[in-house]
Amino acid sequence: MRKIRSVFDSPITKRVLWTIGILIIFRALAYVTIPGVDSKQLAQLSNNSSLTMLSMFSGGGFDNYSIMSMGVTAYITSQIIVQMLQADVIPILTQWSKEGQTGRHKLDQLTRTVTLILGAVQALGITIGINSLSGNKFMLHNDFFTYLVVTVLMTTGTFIAMFLADQITENGLGNGVSVIIAAGILVRFPKMINELIKGVTYGTNVNWVRFAEIILGAVLLTLLIVWFTRSELRIPVQYARRASLTGKESYIPLKIIVPGVIPIIFASTIMAIPQNILMFFNMSQGSAWYRVIETFFTLSTTSGVLIYGILIVLFNYFYSIVQIEPDKFAENLQKQEAYIPNVYPGVRTSDYIKNILNYLSLPGSTFLALVSIVPLVASNRISSSLQVGLSGSSLLIITGVLIEIGRQLNGLQLKKEYGQLMNKEYHFDD
Repeated sequence: MRKIRSVFDSPITKRVLWTIGILIIFRALAYVTIPGVDSKQLAQLSNNSSLTMLSMFSGGGFDNYSIMSMGVTAYITSQIIVQMLQADVIPILTQWSKEGQTGRHKLDQLTRTVTLILGAVQALGITIGINSLSGNKFMLHNDFFTYLVVTVLMTTGTFIAMFLADQITENGLGNGVSVIIAAGILVRFPKMINELIKGVTYGTNVNWVRFAEIILGAVLLTLLIVWFTRSELRIPVQYARRASLTGKESYIPLKIIVPGVIPIIFASTIMAIPQNILMFFNMSQGSAWYRVIETFFTLSTTSGVLIYGILIVLFNYFYSIVQIEPDKFAENLQKQEAYIPNVYPGVRTSDYIKNILNYLSLPGSTFLALVSIVPLVASNRISSSLQVGLSGSSLLIITGVLIEIGRQLNGLQLKKEYGQLMNKEYHFDD
């Protein structure tokens, strides 16, 4: 009993169970359909490219139009907006970003305010758009009160999803937003496999050779993603009070893909914004704006896929600087009385780190773009509904989340072992 109790009292077990519990709650809420709508009409639009793009980050709640239909999409968009504005665009936001914990709290409050506004607009736009696509059969009552209730419930679901994501980040394993997105993608895998089989079925015969080739390609791609994601550049560091500790023994590791899967999440969110605009303004399929958005902002067209890849590259360069913050990096090294050999402390160190990040961003962003685009083009040739399941973006997100969770588990295990080491009693012979 003591061993069983010690297992459940372990911080690792608590975090694992907490993460699983939060995901179960999210999935349970994803089955709570919003009143006033006919979810069967939504099922008939499952192959619509706009809805497929919007449902990528819903966490699995978009299929039956639940209160969790929007997931964390509005929250992600708000983070993008606030982070871009604080990068020397709006002085007050830049100042907040340098004020430590107080500034971060102000930025968090601003992000939540923007989330509320975007969430309400997005919820209303999606509802109007789906109702239009279904021939006004989606809404059971086309009146102001019904639209208001649906908008409030969906926006509330966004804040619930945001709260659950924060709980995973603080008390569970991995980044909460990424974990929820990855779980939503995994939920869609059975449907993706079914669509894949249909895509390689000719008449009554299944082309099992082609099916095996696709699965093998996915496995090899996953292995490549794991290898590339774990690759790092080690920057040697010299400590003033430890002259002997340098070179291979003391270094700061920088991942080749510094921001991880964040550029993909950001790029996908940006691609979804025009779809929201399209639905909100209820544009007819014959309008010029509709044709532009359907051509350039969907993952089912060549031009849309290319724009998606360009956005991934741009966000990789941008977020690498935002995540590492070279100025703070150089400042922290000075506080620790450390420096990079042959590089002067202060501004020179900051410039050196910026150059390193730009150097890493080229192979990192190229890899992210290629891995996202090539499988996407291949899956579009089989079936447009496979773009979420088969795309390298999905594999990158899932793999990145699993690697991050594994890294966090290793850290917790080391912390546990150090704690046991410090609690041991040692006796020394005279």
